[in-house]
Amino acid sequence: MSRFTRRTVEALRAGNHVVIVAFGDSITAGYAVRHGFPHFWKRALQEKYPDARIEMHNEGVSGDTSRDGLARLTLSVLYHRPDLVTINFGINDAAYGISLDEFRSNISKMVDIILSECGSEIILLSSQPLLTPYYDKLVLDYYRAMGEIAAAMGVGFVDVYAAWMERVRSGTPLDSLVLPGLDHPNEDGYRIIAEELMRLF
Repeated sequence: MSRFTRRTVEALRAGNHVVIVAFGDSITAGYAVRHGFPHFWKRALQEKYPDARIEMHNEGVSGDTSRDGLARLTLSVLYHRPDLVTINFGINDAAYGISLDEFRSNISKMVDIILSECGSEIILLSSQPLLTPYYDKLVLDYYRAMGEIAAAMGVGFVDVYAAWMERVRSGTPLDSLVLPGLDHPNEDGYRIIAEELMRLF
């Protein structure tokens, strides 16, 4: 059990009602697949904690930047009064020219607001490697920023990029985890994200 998820794990073990919000862009939403990582994650949590009542809200919106996320934080996250929130932005920020400074500020504000308004446990997520070399290089600074923000603010971090690259180095072709031509995870790719989250539970 991670110190970043201790209260949520205790509630799950006790068989309580646990509210989780997966907040982010199309990587959270599950663009062009039947099931994204929140589905596989909830299923794994329910298998591990069969007595718990898990309420999972997928609040991913395709195309969103951290600026968009900050603007809809109240309705998408605070409204649910979550026990736990995952936050995943970065690819669109990089692609649309949101500066790293603004990105850091937006993510930090989200964490501050969620902590002060709900007291939720929080896990920041990076995203997967991209097949397009230009964009893959571009997003890495934003992925690193998520880890740095998590360390500075004392919240959890799951390095999705590193987890995927570990599998690639072990012989899994990167393109076998990605939707053809879309630079988004397929369901096999999303299962990796769910597996990495489960390491904290």
